[in-house]
This record gives sequence, structure tokens and C-alpha cells, in this order.
Amino acid sequence: MNTKFCLHVPPNMWREFKKSMLESRMFNEEVIGFFFCQRHQVSKRKVRYIPKTWVVPTAECYEHQSTDGLILTQRFHSYLLENHLFAGLDLVHIHTHAGRSIPDFSYIDDRYESEYSRFIGSNFPKKPRLISGVFDEDLQSCKFRMWDRKGREFERVEFCNSLFEISNSQNLINNPDLMFARQKIFGEVNQNTLSKLKVGLIGCGGIGSIFAELLGRLGVKNWVLIDPDKLEQVNLNRMPGATQEMVEQNWHKVHYVKHLIKKVYAQGSHVKTIPTTIESDLAKQEIASCDLIVVATDNHLSRKTAQELALQYMRPLVCLGTHIDVKPDNTPRMYSRITVPPIGGGWCLMCGNIINLQRAALESAPSAINNMAAGAGYLEGINDPSVFWLNSICASTAVGVIHGMVSGFLNVDSGIDWIYEFPGSEWRKTDTEYLQTDDCYFCGINSSENVVQNSDFESPEFENRGFDNSDFIIW
Repeated sequence: MNTKFCLHVPPNMWREFKKSMLESRMFNEEVIGFFFCQRHQVSKRKVRYIPKTWVVPTAECYEHQSTDGLILTQRFHSYLLENHLFAGLDLVHIHTHAGRSIPDFSYIDDRYESEYSRFIGSNFPKKPRLISGVFDEDLQSCKFRMWDRKGREFERVEFCNSLFEISNSQNLINNPDLMFARQKIFGEVNQNTLSKLKVGLIGCGGIGSIFAELLGRLGVKNWVLIDPDKLEQVNLNRMPGATQEMVEQNWHKVHYVKHLIKKVYAQGSHVKTIPTTIESDLAKQEIASCDLIVVATDNHLSRKTAQELALQYMRPLVCLGTHIDVKPDNTPRMYSRITVPPIGGGWCLMCGNIINLQRAALESAPSAINNMAAGAGYLEGINDPSVFWLNSICASTAVGVIHGMVSGFLNVDSGIDWIYEFPGSEWRKTDTEYLQTDDCYFCGINSSENVVQNSDFESPEFENRGFDNSDFIIW
């Protein structure tokens, strides 16, 4: 079986890239843009290319630009190579052809892409690969391919600009399960996506177990479950289906949640259990392969790690939590919170102050330091209080959010942060514009670049390596 290659560009990033591409065209000229991508080996037969930065040149960066083809200035091209390819990233060229029909690669494309793939494959230490894409003039229809380093052969690359890298163009469910007959209103494609969605759940306790039960019954059958803890007596009041016998038999929580899912799907489901923390290498590797990351833990370190993985691998993240405290008049305040940071950055759990980095650091410290911090009042002496019904509000709302993400009736491109307060029974929705943090250590690095003028970049000294100006990029 051949390896499947996919270029997966998050919706927000694609929207900005496409806008810059169209704005860079003065009349009907062809235009070009670049993604610089990290290679992610998802499995033996699947490779993702994840864009870490993008560049769209404007008219000043072209030596020639018309409907017949393109030539970039050597100065601008040297700038691209020195600032991006030396970082060890692979290169994606996207150019347009005139017209609105389904595009195809031309003879000129074949010739120069072949030469260029040999050039970058032999002149850079990490031997980057060239992926090329051709679009119609409106950037609607496309074809993608990836060249070998000798420029002799190429392989097909799938292009995806949605939240989830799941193809619905074929293999739709022809005979849908009667279990989902009452979900037909959301469409066949929606149910097909849910059935293929691979969810990584970090935390299988009071919130995570309810969440898995609900999302499983919506149609999700593929899971990676991560939690180091075992069932205890104190868990039985808020974990559906958990029994005293499971506690006595020392069940891990991941095996208990797997039991819940398998009760719904005796066949056709795939559930991988990892009874360890998210900080382990195995857990990180498995989470990176998931289409969606959900964190429902009661500590800050695991949420920080989940957010870092979501940013690194460009995966959507859903963070769940509840909190109960008591006001001075002895009446309780109870909160459920569902947070979905924008995929790829803009704001994250850390810069949004949704997790406490000091607490995360203490949780990762050796136990002796942790005990000293607790004695000094930096950590609470007991776990946060919790009740089943509040956890259920949090979990069920999160499932609704994910259903909206899959179906398309909820836009999370800019992220969401919803807080439910009881007994006031109010939903508060954070204005996510205020969460934007350009200088955040984790997500604030500018991941896109639109070169507006030649003066915006220095002319670096860059060895030609046998290519004259006309040999660089022509389409």
C-alpha cells in the first residue's frame, strides 16, 4: 500500500493566505505563494505537511509577472531560501493559472519544478522536498504533487483546508446505522466525519468519562485515552457505569472509559488506552496522530502539554473544566468552562490565562518541592470539589461544540471561551479579541508573512550554486 501524503492548512491560515494571493494580483496575472512546512509522520503509510509560516510576494518581488508565467527576483528568492529553508522545513509552491476551470500542470511547470526540486534537494543540508500546487485564478480548484529529490518522479498530495483532515469525497456510509437515524438532519457527510474522527482524550475522570459516553453516542468510534489514575471510591458518584467491583479490581480509568465505548460499539470501534500521563513520549506520539485533542484533567501541567501539542501539530483543541467555591454568605458559586483556542495560534490557554503556568511548573517539580509549595500555601491541600450534574453540563456542551465544528454550524476559527455560571444560570462568552497576545511565548510568534515591499527584507549574501537568475522560479 502506498504512502498517503497530505498538506493540511488550518482554515484561518488558508483564508489569510488566499486573501493575500488575490490581493497581490493587479489584473489577471498569475500569482505565487509559499508555505514552509514541518513534516509529520502520522503512521507508516501517512505523512502530513504542516505549514509553520507562509509568504506571498507582491508585485515588487517579481522580475516578470503575467498570464504567461512568473519570474521572482533573485534577491527576493535568496531571502526566502536563507530565512526559511535553512530552518529544515519543506517547501510548498502554490501558483495560479488563468481561467476558472480545473487546472493542470503545464509543460513549463514540469520542467522548472523538476529542476528546482533537484536544486533544493542537493544544496541544503536537510534535503527539503518540493510540493507544488496549481489553482485556478480564484483559488477554488487545485491539484498538488510532491517531487522526489532528483526531480524525476512525483507523487499525488491531498490538500485539506478544514479543521479536520478527513476526506468525505468518497466512502460515504451507504447503509447508515439505524442508531443514527434521528441525526439525518445534519447530513450524511456529517455522520461520516464523526465515524472517521479520531479523538485523543486526556483525562478520563468525572468530566472526561461523561464526555466520552456522549460523544461516542453521537457517532465517534476512534479514540486514544490517556490517564494514569485508577478508579477510587470517591469517583463513583460522578462516573456513569462505574461500579464498586471495578474499584476493588483496581481498574484504570482508561479501561473503564474503553468499557463505556465498547458497550455502545461492540464492533467497529477502535480504542487505544494509555494508562500514563500526557508527558510520556508514547502519549505525545499518539495524541499527535489524533484529529482532535480534548483535555479534561484537573491539573495545569497536562493542559499546558496538550496545548503545546495542539500548536506543534496544528490540531484543534477543546479544554474542559469546572470549578466550585463558596461565597462569604455560604452560598456556592459553580462554573463550567469550555475553551477552544484557534488552531495554529492567535491566543492559547497560556496567554488566555486559562491555565496557571506557576501551578504547571510546580506540578512538574519533584514531590519534595511540591510538598514545600503546598506548605507555603501555593497549592491547595485537597482536590477541587466536584458534582456529577455540573460535570455533565460541561461535557454535554463540549460535545455540542464539537458537533458544531464537524457540521459547520459553529465557527471556531477565532476560538471560543464559554463559561456557565450557576445558580445564576448565565452563559458568559469571552470576547476572544481581548485574548490575542502577539508576544506570547507559546503561540505569539508570527506564523505568517506577507512581503509588501522589496525594502521589507534585507538582500542577503547567498551563494548562487550554479543557478543564474532565470533558473530560479518561473511558472
